[in-house]
Amino acid sequence: MIQQRSRWVLGALVLVSSLLLFACGGSGGSSGDNSRTVSTGSVGILVTDAPSDDFKAIEVTVNGISLIAEDSDPIEIWSSADGEIIDLLSLETEAMLFTMVKDVQVGWYNKIRLNISKVELVNFDDTRIEVDVPSGKIDLNPRGTFYVNADELLLLQLDFDAKKSIHLVNANHYRLRPVVFVDILTTADMGRLVHLPGTIISIDTDNSQFVLLHEAIQYLIRSDSETVFFGPYGEPIAFGDLAVDDSVIAVGHFQLDSDDSHPKFDAVLVEQGDYQNVRGSLVAVDEGILKLIDAENQEWWIYLDDKTAFYDCLGEPIDRSELVTGQRVAVDVVENNQNYYAALVVACPETVDSLSGELESIDTTTLTVEGQCAEEASRASYYLLGEDSLTEITRDDLQVDDIVLLFGVEDADPAVCFAYRQLFIIADE
Repeated sequence: MIQQRSRWVLGALVLVSSLLLFACGGSGGSSGDNSRTVSTGSVGILVTDAPSDDFKAIEVTVNGISLIAEDSDPIEIWSSADGEIIDLLSLETEAMLFTMVKDVQVGWYNKIRLNISKVELVNFDDTRIEVDVPSGKIDLNPRGTFYVNADELLLLQLDFDAKKSIHLVNANHYRLRPVVFVDILTTADMGRLVHLPGTIISIDTDNSQFVLLHEAIQYLIRSDSETVFFGPYGEPIAFGDLAVDDSVIAVGHFQLDSDDSHPKFDAVLVEQGDYQNVRGSLVAVDEGILKLIDAENQEWWIYLDDKTAFYDCLGEPIDRSELVTGQRVAVDVVENNQNYYAALVVACPETVDSLSGELESIDTTTLTVEGQCAEEASRASYYLLGEDSLTEITRDDLQVDDIVLLFGVEDADPAVCFAYRQLFIIADE
């Protein structure tokens, strides 16, 4: 079953989140010389993607991220002249920490801006297709505002849905109409699992925690009795086996109820050594071995341990018995004597079906799209998708002759209506 979340909608992107506004924090103060001191907080940007099997990679070059308050100029919190390339398809099962920005001015913001200079599709034969990016920027316009609190961490999880964003205009000509789900993370919704690599610079054995250096920022990695540790040969180890200067990957979630001077991260798993991520379709699994086939049709036989962790794509723990043949999975593995050993298995729901074409009729409970019946699932959302904007609408806004794109589940019986969860009207260009 595909889990649903409560989300925002942002213009230029679908911004869907369970929003819990942060309470007002510290305000600017005055020093003895009457100069104004501006309080600041921190903003972390996490990036993830929905699954797609149409391409080997989808590479997006991001050049800048800004926050915008009403009637104010953008405040750029991150930029790069060369840009940072993100392979979205490598993030379908996890969230990547794109940047952690300190000294962001405290206050209310109502818009997020992404500057994107390039999008490329990589085919399975490694040929590349450049996607048109009409405006080069994407403005996210929330229905409400969000607050950067003094000395606290605000986390934004940007969930690119590349499959819904890349539109074929004609042969080998694609255009970007960006659809991104963004969560304002809270203690009630901590988002997907995050992989945080780095080097251990200090260890607090008494409290089972250590300080990890990642891209010049120190993170306090906390563990508890449920945290699993795996060593460089794929074997379970103990917290006491970690050492200063070890290269590790902490897997878990950021702790959101603390100050930003030393961001805290709660680890469900710590991998010590040279672990890699293998992705593919699950072929078989038994008590000791998992078999998958990757995008290049290579077979992987991976040994499982009793301590191997199992999670779903939304960051929730699952039981090994919940794995289903044919599922997309991502496995953190390490090689030892030409064998592969798993520390973590993340399983995704089955691919969502789509239906597109001209809306031919609108009845009380059903729609007809290109001769096919379609009806709402238990919950459905409606959007108007423009070149660089996206607006939430209602079913009442639908009109015959609209060009629509629906996502949901297609039944094997053609007499059963297509059950859609999302409907997009493609705006005239």
